[in-house]
Amino acid sequence: MPEQWEVFVDHLKDSAGLLAKEELKRLITDAKGDSSQFIQKQGMKLERYLNQLAAAEITKETFEGYVEDLRALTEMQSLKMRVAAKASAQRFCKGIEETIFNGLIELL
Repeated sequence: MPEQWEVFVDHLKDSAGLLAKEELKRLITDAKGDSSQFIQKQGMKLERYLNQLAAAEITKETFEGYVEDLRALTEMQSLKMRVAAKASAQRFCKGIEETIFNGLIELL
C-alpha cells in the first residue's frame, strides 16, 4: 500500500513535466536502503517531511526549509565520509536538488 506522500505526489498536476515522480520515490527508497546509517536516517526524514506536507501539517515554506537543512547537513556530513559513503551522500543531495527543489517545490 502506498505511503500518504506517494499518493499526494502521484496526484499533483504536473503539466509542465517538472517533477519526476518515480525518481522522487526511488530517491527515498534508495536512501532508506543505503548501507550508510546516516543516509538511511536522512531518507526517513525526507519521507516524514513529505508525509507532513501531504497531510497539510506543514506549509510549503516549512517543507522547503526542512529539506534545505537536510541537504546542507548531508553535504557537510559527506565531507567526513569515506569514498563509497561520500558518493551515496552526494547522490542523495543531487536527488534532492533535482526532484525536490527543481520539481516538487515548483508544483506546490
